[in-house]
Amino acid sequence: MKQHIYPVLAAHRRRLGLSQKKLASLAGLRREKVNRIESKGENIGVEELSRLLDAVGLELYVSEKGQPSAFQQSVFPSVVKDQSSRSVPQDFRKAAFIDGSKAKILSWGKVPR
Repeated sequence: MKQHIYPVLAAHRRRLGLSQKKLASLAGLRREKVNRIESKGENIGVEELSRLLDAVGLELYVSEKGQPSAFQQSVFPSVVKDQSSRSVPQDFRKAAFIDGSKAKILSWGKVPR
């Protein structure tokens, strides 16, 4: 779980222009703790994770495995409706895909496998 959540948290913190020190202050943690979480993936409790997510305006959703969440259904209704087929971009010169927690934009004419 942490290999997906922590990079999203760090990226969102940077997008907001917050330093690790400011985030730590908002979440009631020490800056060193935030640094260890972002750089080493240090284990933290649900309470600390909740405080960090609240500080940057993120929420954590939990759903049954294999079942789309209400968020996924509202944002990606066509993908959720037909999970058996893959969504294929019409223009292969510019394809976007998600790899773990990183979004990549390709414009060189190939879609990675």
